[in-house]
Amino acid sequence: MKQKWFFSILFCLVSPSFAHELNPPEEPAFSLPEISVLGTPERRSPFDFLPTVSKLGGGKLDRKKEATLGETLSKEAGVSSSFFGPNASRPVIRGLDGDRVRMLENGIGLLDASGASPDHAVSVDPLLVESIEILRGPSALIYGSSAIGGVVNLRTNRISETGIETGHSDFNLRYSSVDQGKSAGGVACYKLGNYVFHVDGSIRSNENYEVPVGSGEVENSSNRTSQAAIGISRPFENGFAGISFSGYLTDYGTVAEETVRIGMDRIRLDAAGEIKRLAFFDSIRFKSAYTKYEHQERDSGTGEIGTIFRNRGIESRVDAKAGNLTFGIQQQYFRMGAIGDEAFLPTTRNSSWGLFALQEAKWGAFRPTWGLRVEAASVTGEEGTILATETTKSFLAPSTSLGMQVALPAPVSGQDWTLGLNSTYTERAPNYQELFADGAHMATGIVEKGNSSFKTENNLGLELSLKVKDRRNEARLSTYVQNFRNYIALTPTGTSDDMGTPLDTSDDLDVYEFRSTPARLFGAELEYTHQLETVFLSGNWEIDLKADWMRGLDLGGGGNLPRMVPARGTLGLRYQHSLFALDGEFQRVEGQNLLAANEIATRGYNLLNLGAEVPFSGSFGNLKAILRANNLFNVEARNHISFLKELAPLPGRNIVVGLQGSI
Repeated sequence: MKQKWFFSILFCLVSPSFAHELNPPEEPAFSLPEISVLGTPERRSPFDFLPTVSKLGGGKLDRKKEATLGETLSKEAGVSSSFFGPNASRPVIRGLDGDRVRMLENGIGLLDASGASPDHAVSVDPLLVESIEILRGPSALIYGSSAIGGVVNLRTNRISETGIETGHSDFNLRYSSVDQGKSAGGVACYKLGNYVFHVDGSIRSNENYEVPVGSGEVENSSNRTSQAAIGISRPFENGFAGISFSGYLTDYGTVAEETVRIGMDRIRLDAAGEIKRLAFFDSIRFKSAYTKYEHQERDSGTGEIGTIFRNRGIESRVDAKAGNLTFGIQQQYFRMGAIGDEAFLPTTRNSSWGLFALQEAKWGAFRPTWGLRVEAASVTGEEGTILATETTKSFLAPSTSLGMQVALPAPVSGQDWTLGLNSTYTERAPNYQELFADGAHMATGIVEKGNSSFKTENNLGLELSLKVKDRRNEARLSTYVQNFRNYIALTPTGTSDDMGTPLDTSDDLDVYEFRSTPARLFGAELEYTHQLETVFLSGNWEIDLKADWMRGLDLGGGGNLPRMVPARGTLGLRYQHSLFALDGEFQRVEGQNLLAANEIATRGYNLLNLGAEVPFSGSFGNLKAILRANNLFNVEARNHISFLKELAPLPGRNIVVGLQGSI
C-alpha cells in the first residue's frame, strides 16, 4: 500500500476527541452537534428547502458509529444497509441503493467505486465524520441525477468556515469483542494568526467477525484501515477560503470469496470558499475536489491480482444565493478503468454538466418551492477486451420538483404543525456498469451483464409528510410513492456460468443481468422523540421511536422487485444523569416473503442493544468511558437486501468498550 509514511507521521501529530460540557440535561462531554431530524441547520442551505432531511451528529451519531457508513445509518427511518460483510456497506434509502444514492463529502461526490458494486467500500471512516445529513426521496435534484433515491452528505471541519477562539484536540479509542476490533481516531484544530489549521487521522484493525450460527465466524472478513487529513482555511468577515488534503488506505476481505481481498488507496484534494454580500447575491459558494482512487482485487493465497480499478476525477460546483433563490452549476469528470484478466468492465470516460435552480416563497401560512435541473451526461467505453470498438452513450436528463408546506393551526398552544406535499419528476443517466458490464466479478462471486441500449431512468415521485414539534416532542410521518417507467436493477437470471470448465461445477457463478422494467416503490416512515417531564433520580429520560415500511412492485412482470427492505421498528430509551448515562434500543425487523424471481426469503428477528457512558474530567481535560452491548442475546439475523445474506449473517453479540477525550 502507498503513502504509509503519510499516515504514520500525520497520526502521530493528532491527539485527544469529543466536546466539552457535563451538565444535564445536555449531552455529557464530547458531543458534536446533536441530531435535528426536524430542526433547521445553523446555516441555510439547499437542504433547508427540502421536506425530509435528518441531521445526525454529536452524541447520538457517536453512539451509532460502526466500521462502515451503511451500518452507522442502518437504523435511521427509511435508511438501511447493503451489508456486503463488515467492511463494505453503503446506505440504502427507501429501497434504492448504488448509483441512485448520492454520496457526498462536504457537498462534493466521493468519486470512489462504492456505487459500482456492493463489495467496494466507501472511502471514508465514520470515526472521523462530525455530522451526517440524510435527504430521503427524489427531491435532491440539485445534487445530480444519481441522487434519485436520496443524498448522504458527510461533514468534516477540515476547511473551517468560521474562525475559532481557542483550539482543541480530541481522541476516540474503541475495542469490539465480536471481531477483536481495535480503532483509534483523533482530531486537532488550532488557530494561528488569521488561519485555522486542522489535522485528523484514524487507524482500524478487525479480525474475522463472529456469528451465532455455522462455524462461529465468517471467513475472510478481516480489515486494516488508515485515514488522515490536513486542512488550512482563512475565514474573513464576508466568507472564507481553504484547502484540505486527505488520504485513505484499506485492505479487507470480500467474504463472498474466501481468498479474494481488496487493497484500496484513495487521495483527495479539496478546495472551498464563499463570498457573502457580493452585489445582489447573498452569497456565492465554490467547492471542488480532485480524487485519485485505486483498488486491487487479489488472491490472498497466490498473491495474483485479478482486477485493478483505477479512477481519476474532479467534481466542482458553484452555488449562488439571492434571497430565496438558489441556483448554480455542477461539473463532474472521471476516468474509471478496470484492468486485469478478470476485468468485467471496460475503461470508461464519464462526464456530466448540470444547471440547477431551487426557489422558496412564503405566502402567509403557505411555503411553496420549485426546483429545476438539466443535466447532460456521457459515458464512453474504450476499446479493449470488453468492447470491440470505442462506444459513446450520451444522455440529457431533465428533472423538476414542485412542493408546498403549510403551517397548520396547532390544537395545543406551543406546538408547530406542518403539512408538506412534494412532487418530483427525475431522470437518471445509466452508469458505466449498467451499460457495459460483461464478465465475472470474482469479488462478488457472480457474472454481471450490462445493456448498452438503456435510456435514462425516469421517475415520478410524490411525498406527503406531517411534522409536529413542541418543547419536548418532535414527530414526522411521511408517505411516499415513486413510479419508474424503466427501473434498472441487477437481477438474478436463475442460470449459471461454468467459467469454461463444464465438467467442474466448483467454480460455477450465478449470472446476473441489469434489466429494465416499469416499477413502483411506495412506503411510509415514522420518527418520534419525546423528552419525559418526570425527573427521576436527578436525571432525564428520552424516548425515541422509528418505524418504516415499503414495497417494491415490478409492474412489467407483475411480481416484486428484488432486495426490498422488510418492515422495521426501533424503540430507544435513554436516561441522562450528571454522573452517567444509560440507553437501550430494541429493534424488530420483519421477515421478507414478498420476493422477486430467484430470490430467497429471510426470517424476522429482534435485536437488543444496551449502552452506558461515564464522563469524568480533570486538569488534563474531559474524558468519557463507554460500554456497549450490541445484539445482546446473540440472535441470528440476516439482512434481506444483502447479496450475502446466506453466507454472512449480521454480527453476533458484541461488547464494545471505549474512551473518548477532549483537551
